[in-house]
Amino acid sequence: MNEDEKVLERLAKHRMKAPEGFAERVMESLPEWSKPTLRDRMADFWPTHGRWIAPSCAGAAAMLLVVFGLGRMELPAEARQVTFHFELHAPGADQVELLGTFNHWRPGDIVLNGPDASGHWTAEVALPPGRHEYIFLVDGERWLADPKAATHRPDGFGRVNTVIKVYDEEEDAA
Repeated sequence: MNEDEKVLERLAKHRMKAPEGFAERVMESLPEWSKPTLRDRMADFWPTHGRWIAPSCAGAAAMLLVVFGLGRMELPAEARQVTFHFELHAPGADQVELLGTFNHWRPGDIVLNGPDASGHWTAEVALPPGRHEYIFLVDGERWLADPKAATHRPDGFGRVNTVIKVYDEEEDAA
């Protein structure tokens, strides 16, 4: 006999059996249960003493606000986009990319179209309103700030970024 069997045998010796008829007496003492009728269920559901009036009125008012207020809602300023035109004159370039805070400085994310007959590269980019920095990457190795922009800032890595402020058209109209 292994150790586990010995432990089980010792436990079996210490168990007490229930008195004769115990289970039957317990079952007889339990209340009778019957399936509730529809009337009983409705009585439990419907409030008594007005305790559901305030929450139900608040819920109805909230639903009315949602239903009738959806047409008047405006997107937050961060969700609105303004199309911005980027342009660089680089007649000898094979490729021009745009890197900035708006695309997390990822190369290859925004490639400008061009060049046209005069050597201009262009891109239209939807930007959220706010302050953005950007730089052009020409042929994958030459970094150029936008020469037509008014504001530039050192980037801390030996280059200069162009700084622009994009305004929300709705804010300008107000």
